[in-house]
Amino acid sequence: MVLMFGVLFINAQNVMKVSAGATLKTSGGVTIVLSDMDLENDGTINQANGEGGFKFTGAQSSAIKGANMPVIGIIEINKTNGGKLLLNRNISVNSSINFITGQLDLNGNNILMASGANISGESENNRIVGPGGGFVEIRQTMDAPASVNAGNLGATISSSANLGQVTIRRGHVSQNGTGLSSGINRYYSIVPDNNNNLNGTLRLKYFDAELNGQDEHVLVIYKSNDNGANWVNMSQTIRNNNANYIEKTGMSDFSLQTIANNNVVASDGVTGVELTGQRKKATEVTLKWNSLTETNMSGYQIQRKLDNEADFSDRAFVNTLAAGGNSSSQLSYQNVDANSYTGVSHYRLKMITASNTFTYSNVIAVPGKTKGGGANGNPNNTLLNDEATTSSSRSAIPNTIAKKIMVGPNPNNGNFWFSIAGIEKETVAILYTIDGKQVQQFRVVNLQQQTVNNIKTGIYLLKVRGLETQKIIVNGGSNSVPAQNQTTNNSKL
Repeated sequence: MVLMFGVLFINAQNVMKVSAGATLKTSGGVTIVLSDMDLENDGTINQANGEGGFKFTGAQSSAIKGANMPVIGIIEINKTNGGKLLLNRNISVNSSINFITGQLDLNGNNILMASGANISGESENNRIVGPGGGFVEIRQTMDAPASVNAGNLGATISSSANLGQVTIRRGHVSQNGTGLSSGINRYYSIVPDNNNNLNGTLRLKYFDAELNGQDEHVLVIYKSNDNGANWVNMSQTIRNNNANYIEKTGMSDFSLQTIANNNVVASDGVTGVELTGQRKKATEVTLKWNSLTETNMSGYQIQRKLDNEADFSDRAFVNTLAAGGNSSSQLSYQNVDANSYTGVSHYRLKMITASNTFTYSNVIAVPGKTKGGGANGNPNNTLLNDEATTSSSRSAIPNTIAKKIMVGPNPNNGNFWFSIAGIEKETVAILYTIDGKQVQQFRVVNLQQQTVNNIKTGIYLLKVRGLETQKIIVNGGSNSVPAQNQTTNNSKL
């Protein structure tokens, strides 16, 4: 049942308007469908939980606007052809925000959710966005919460403490400040009444489309206690690139949090570094790199991660060759790492300044030696580089190397390469869009580098039967339509 007190009308501008002094109430779960129409509230809209809501459909963008804040039970977005629901004012939601198709753009405004309300159906393409600012907020009581994701906003909290009332805000603007140059296009503000000695666990969710150029493989949680002026790298305990979340245990308190690459921004540092490596002996890996300029540099911490290890560990520290830590000309470095591992070894440089700030280099992968003396079937001992592999075709390697897909760079601008390690015969690799449409098909052999060019901006999945799917992010790619079902064969059969 829909009850209207005062004047309620639909005018020629495709607007459902509740005029000043008018009241709109629904009961019995009634849903009002607005197809390519705005909702304008100058009167009163107050739908309690279970009393109905509004469904926004059509191919054009619609807006919620008006002088007064509506209290809506359920908002459902089912927009096609790029249509959005735009907020032109703050709104309150008592029950849920449901995504079928399309996006809800905060547009600099806020959504205030009742404590029992939730968001459902968010995905890479169908979700809340807010490049112009605004936030979604919910407030819940949390006494010793165990994996509580209030409102399904994406901040999952655990703690043995009584946090009291907790206010959680989620926004979609990249954060920056001292210690952080840029984060993903998502942040959380978490403010408990009790915010001391929490020993809490915080898991933050994100979408690939929100990465904002950040490298998904080195994401960590950052925290600010002064509204974003200064940021502290909190590192991470669990990083899951497939499920798209970062988790950190042992949090003493919560505040303003975001996700960004695992480095510290500094005015000092180094430019032009690209790490390369080569295995010339069964027990050694030779690492080389150059720097174009160095400012206030201390040196380079070599870090290594074997395929059977969870994270990188320090190997050796190489002092800067720059006099006083400063150089405006190219400097060349080399280090030999004792390494007899028969699988794939990953290396990177932690480049540290005299003021103890740091950034990371590219990551490379170097295969191990076989008993016959070759580098796992690669007689030229050619580098496997996660950033720039140069060989074109390599023979099969034994199963001592883990089967995996390697892509670089990722994210990219629509031009990238990939190779597959650990396969013994020619294999088919297929590139799909995020919604499952085939873009290209490739026939590749072990460690063969395959280049892909002119791919449109978006998120893609590279699939090889029996291997973990590789997610590829293209930012600022080609405006041309990707070739459909194109087959490329660069190997001799």
